[in-house]
Amino acid sequence: MDLGLIRVFVTIYETKHISHAADRLNLSQPSVTYNLNRLRKQLNDQLFIRGRVGVEPTKIARELYPTFKKAIYNIESAIAEVQDFNPKTSHKNFRIGLSDIGEICLLPHLVSYLAVQAPNIKIEIEEIQSDKVENWLIDGFLDVAVFNRQFTLMPNIETHTLFEERYVCLARKDHPRLAQTLSLTQYLEEKHVAIKSSTGHIQVDKTLKEMGFYRNIVLEVPHFSVLQGVLDQSDLLVTLPSRAAQYYLKIANVKCFELPFKTDSFSVSQNWFKRSDDIVARRWLMKTIQDIFECL
Repeated sequence: MDLGLIRVFVTIYETKHISHAADRLNLSQPSVTYNLNRLRKQLNDQLFIRGRVGVEPTKIARELYPTFKKAIYNIESAIAEVQDFNPKTSHKNFRIGLSDIGEICLLPHLVSYLAVQAPNIKIEIEEIQSDKVENWLIDGFLDVAVFNRQFTLMPNIETHTLFEERYVCLARKDHPRLAQTLSLTQYLEEKHVAIKSSTGHIQVDKTLKEMGFYRNIVLEVPHFSVLQGVLDQSDLLVTLPSRAAQYYLKIANVKCFELPFKTDSFSVSQNWFKRSDDIVARRWLMKTIQDIFECL
């Protein structure tokens, strides 16, 4: 069977839309439709039927997808292995999804590394949205996503743990009511900054709710990187991952407390969809991100 037909099938299955498949394959929509009709004739099945939005696979298409996906991945992996990707000369564009901890801990080091090792490569950063990140990876909008996926179900996404993390609490050094330690009573009586739940930071409030407590949240922000002025000029507390806290301890007038209640640690991971395009380049990117975190 023509490899091109299998690629068309897999792309339609993953995008659930003829025009989106055409965009990803860099083909015209009539060309994709023509190739789909050829495949329909060969397999004697409609394969995809029109849905309310896009197309839906038939029973036979759902049965064929895992085999076709594996076949095209293996073939194009073999081809990619002999292709040359040179980061020093490549003009490749990568789009990376980062949580706030990635913005703080990874991004400065990645930019510094690329300036020397891959000066022509372009990086675009997208803020992680937990309810969209799986589709972004599958559709090819993101090449890789680095975040805490503990509360994000992504059954179609590959993952690799980069490091284990835990939450701590920051307050300004001259906070009028907090000295060397932080009790649960003090924690609950103080006002807090919280990160919007769409970024996945829900573990602290989930733990408190199970204990029958709630934080007094008076400010909600999209990510941790906007907090420096807030911490310096207010009595608000912020609960955040320890690596992000270490960043603020270096640049802001703050002190760090262990949380006065037990929360589970969590994993920050690198996540990707096993697509067949640009395999060597994406492997280089993921290896670079892994190496940077190992050195932090």
